[in-house]
Amino acid sequence: MGLPSHWWKERKPFLDALFAQTAGDSGQPGKTGWVWLNEHESGEAAARIQSAEDEDAPLAAWIPQEAHEDCYGMLEGIVPLATRGGVRGDRWMRKIHNPTLFADPARPDQLWIALHETTPPPLWIPAGTTADSLAAAFAPYAWPETEEALPQVVGLPRSVRIYMGTETGMGADFDTIVRFFQNMPGTDSLPWGTRFAEDPWPDHPTGIALVSTGYRMGENMAQVDGAVPSITMRTRRLGAAITVSSMEKFCVVEVRYAPVAHESILPLLTQLLPDLPKGLPSDMPVDALAVLSRLRGYQADALLAFVRDPEEAPSLGYHAMACLAVMGDDGAAVRTLLAELGGREDPEQRRLGYHFASLARHKRFLHEALLRETDESNVQVLKNALRP
Repeated sequence: MGLPSHWWKERKPFLDALFAQTAGDSGQPGKTGWVWLNEHESGEAAARIQSAEDEDAPLAAWIPQEAHEDCYGMLEGIVPLATRGGVRGDRWMRKIHNPTLFADPARPDQLWIALHETTPPPLWIPAGTTADSLAAAFAPYAWPETEEALPQVVGLPRSVRIYMGTETGMGADFDTIVRFFQNMPGTDSLPWGTRFAEDPWPDHPTGIALVSTGYRMGENMAQVDGAVPSITMRTRRLGAAITVSSMEKFCVVEVRYAPVAHESILPLLTQLLPDLPKGLPSDMPVDALAVLSRLRGYQADALLAFVRDPEEAPSLGYHAMACLAVMGDDGAAVRTLLAELGGREDPEQRRLGYHFASLARHKRFLHEALLRETDESNVQVLKNALRP
């Protein structure tokens, strides 16, 4: 007896075998958890996705305006094949998502996973052509199906920091910027502040813990006195973490994550969004990339290049402060910035470096600078900075 044939007439040969291996009884999850749609259900889903207006399924929630036209073009002809059972929510059940398996006639050599049916095609995960490749592609995003604990944030091995701009330049205070991240479809609804080194929320809140979440929000978002104001939240489908901070109103977002291989996603995003922060790693999870795709900004190396560029001298203070903010607690990087400024011939530029050293509480640099400083006004600045 041959393999059961899938209803999609334009299917590639691999689809029948994949359908046979992963489809369960009608309307029920197969062995890999996917519920395959019949032709009518698929047509309804495709029509809903393709005809939705921005207020119904906002592309703007996922990706900037300049990519919308291309995204609508990529949605033409797409074929929803399966969903991941029923809809799921984040930890506070405030954001519903419906993982969906798609065929894309424009990219027909494999299938694609969207973390929600409204996720735009540039953020679809390549799923291969077999049951094994489909399971492997979705495995990093299987939470909350799994009962395993989420990984500790402090143990996540990779980190990327992006300078976004000043609160003044973005026209929003820190609380408003935090809410912007909280409202993204790629983030979890439960944030926390610097009072906690680790995620204080339950991995799977239920019952009273879920009901009482709102009452604990203020307590869990509290800041430590003297710390750079920072709010951290998980991404939606993985244990990655997004931290938003504001140092002297210079705002930075940091993504900490475990690597996931999606080589095809970042090149397409870069093509559609030329202003995407440069130098993003290709091993970043797609829900974290979905957050960063909404941003414009620079990593530390680009900002340091501005600091070193003589033509950018009129904006030296701005670029140096942005550089300091995005370097954070990377002592070696901060030392590089301070050495760059402290070695300048211009005493005003050196004084700027001393100011940033004070902000970074870099006493050793200030001591060393005092031994070699010849400008009397700078000597006094350094002595004032070194007073207890």
